[in-house]
Amino acid sequence: MSRFSILSRAACLGLAAAIIALMPGGEARADSWGNLNPEEGGIAHLAAELAARPDRAGFLCWVVYETQKGGAAESATSFKGLQLCAQAGNAPSMILLAQAYDQGLGTAPDAAWSTYWVKQAAAQGYATGAYHYGLALLQGHGVPRDAGQARFWLDRAAQGGDRDAARLLANLTLS
Repeated sequence: MSRFSILSRAACLGLAAAIIALMPGGEARADSWGNLNPEEGGIAHLAAELAARPDRAGFLCWVVYETQKGGAAESATSFKGLQLCAQAGNAPSMILLAQAYDQGLGTAPDAAWSTYWVKQAAAQGYATGAYHYGLALLQGHGVPRDAGQARFWLDRAAQGGDRDAARLLANLTLS
């Protein structure tokens, strides 16, 4: 068996274990065979794992993202997971949480909260966050319009490698 196959299987097993661990747990019931729906899964487990192992936040939050893509049935649980990941400082989760607020996935739509989270990601130096925050300022989405601040954040995003920000800035300059 090749080293790649072993690593691929290990990665798949790790992903499967993480997804199972993040699935919402039901009522725990014990019998002579063991526990059905033990307490180790769900949002409480994610919170404990993020607190105990902040170095694994990227992986854990990626699993939450993959769960969120599953659709409306998982939206409320995924939303809670994204909140935990964003509050732990995971910038990509901040962007996804902003999208959830913007589109009403797992929560009521709220432009102000959406913009709050992209601003938090931008403040960390995350180029995608800076782009979305600049765009929110340009459009007045969840915040008052401010063309000067919009250009500032779009410029930071472009300097950070965000191509959409660079294109938008070029178009703003031509307008």
